[in-house]
Amino acid sequence: MAGYKREVRPGVWRLEYQYEGEKYSQNVKASSPNKADKMLSLFIAEIEKGHFKKQTKLTFVEFSQLWLDKYATDNLSPTTVIDYKNRLNKYILDEFGRMNLSSIKRLHIQEFANKLVKEYNLSSKTAKNYIKLISSILNKAIEWDFIDVNVADKINIPKNLKKPKKKVVLYSYEEVEQLLSKLEELEDKELQIAIYSSFVTGARRGEIVGLSFDKFDFDRCSIDFSNNTVRVKGGTTDKEIKNGKNRLFYVPQSYIEKVKNYYEFLGCPPKETKLFTMHPDTFSSNFKSFLKDNDLREINLKDLRALNESILVNKGLDVVSVAKRIGHLPSTATNYYLDQIPEEDKKASEILENLF
Repeated sequence: MAGYKREVRPGVWRLEYQYEGEKYSQNVKASSPNKADKMLSLFIAEIEKGHFKKQTKLTFVEFSQLWLDKYATDNLSPTTVIDYKNRLNKYILDEFGRMNLSSIKRLHIQEFANKLVKEYNLSSKTAKNYIKLISSILNKAIEWDFIDVNVADKINIPKNLKKPKKKVVLYSYEEVEQLLSKLEELEDKELQIAIYSSFVTGARRGEIVGLSFDKFDFDRCSIDFSNNTVRVKGGTTDKEIKNGKNRLFYVPQSYIEKVKNYYEFLGCPPKETKLFTMHPDTFSSNFKSFLKDNDLREINLKDLRALNESILVNKGLDVVSVAKRIGHLPSTATNYYLDQIPEEDKKASEILENLF
């Protein structure tokens, strides 16, 4: 079939061409038949060179579901998929869901970024994460030959000067002493040891909930953090800790004694048994209840992590060692034996020991 053109309305021409059994078409603007012929020739040349791609009729919501089913579910962690679904449903699909994938322009994305900050009052960092998600989806659309250009790159994220930054006021040493004193009196042994574990190790909530007794070396006073228990629809699941790097480090002897006593309190179960049966969210809410019941100033569970870091730094441990210990910076190699733990980590253990 030779190329064919027809005027569908004044100044607008329909170009059609069949190549290797597939029919291609495109509407173009041309002020005369001669100019339409030239555009038809270019149209045919692009098709025969493989440079022309049909405009997809797939909507953004349809492709997002395809992206979730064919890519995200198998390649991303369950918590990341849940987070992405929440972002899509909260703002993105309301804005772009019904638009054809190929009709979304960079200006649309820029206007959306502006709206996230100015109308929805999101922080610039949060708005940036929304745009990054759109960009990731569009990158996959390019890879799968649905579109040619990622219009979500090079988007300027406005600053939200009206949104104050949340300032965390950590516990003073006096407040730490009050916390530890009330913790000694706590009858709920599971919650007691969970809070002690968060304070002493500075580990993330999911890393604490994911601990099992076989991760402890009672003789060497060390823990090997390798699991992270995260929430998923209908319950929890275990995955690798953040950065995929195990963290092996010393803990105070006094803390080890508490864990050993807790192990005996549970009847000395198999070593692969988890220390805690709590859902991560339950841990957070129970921690807040503990503070309220004991007239302690309210902080978040994750603030214990920052408190641990702050104490170690203020007691003289260098920032790099502290960051490596609590998993802020990826280590160059996973430590499997006690003698591979840096001397600075032994110093961290001694600092924490003196608090009890």
